[in-house]
Amino acid sequence: MQNFSKVELIIFDLDYTLVDSSEGIVYCFNQARRRAGEPEVEPEKIIQRIGHPIEETFLRFGSADPVGRRVVFRQMAAEGAMAERSFLLPGVADTIRALHGRGYRLAVASTKARVEIIRILERLGLVGYFEAFCGSDEVEKAKPAPDSLLKVLAQTKVLPEQAVYVGDHVVDIEAAKAAGVPVIALEGGPCSHEEKVAAQPDALIQDLRGLLELL
Repeated sequence: MQNFSKVELIIFDLDYTLVDSSEGIVYCFNQARRRAGEPEVEPEKIIQRIGHPIEETFLRFGSADPVGRRVVFRQMAAEGAMAERSFLLPGVADTIRALHGRGYRLAVASTKARVEIIRILERLGLVGYFEAFCGSDEVEKAKPAPDSLLKVLAQTKVLPEQAVYVGDHVVDIEAAKAAGVPVIALEGGPCSHEEKVAAQPDALIQDLRGLLELL
């Protein structure tokens, strides 16, 4: 079992780690396709892609101009369509407050755009607990590349071994390992238990409340 005694900074993924914004993602995705005259995609197929860059998902489902669709998607999300359709996962609010109360520094690194991250957390009443954010629009390469985690470490002036990344997806585990940051995986989300175990996180917990015992 990984020793997390050196941890000063906890970096969180957003989707299926802190919040469920799947309804907002599906809405913005299909609206962007409809505006371009493309057919909607079944929600379940979109949800299975959560955690990957949205431009890649447009490409996967045959959009003629993935970059253009992403622009429309991001615009709708920034205007509030995403935040209005997002909610906190069970135990998240109390866990974040408890970790902050214990003196941990908190940050978010997500494949969402920075404005989406902040807008969602503002609406859900938690944005003030986090000191740093990094969206995929702020880095050259999204997860599983380590860029977003390295940017948060630079912003907070924390060493990789003094941080931990918490996420639900295999790409979260891969990004953390690439950045040299210990990683705690959560059950749930689009990846199976077996896929997460195979990716070898430093710990695997049922939900965010498990952090309170682990750290």
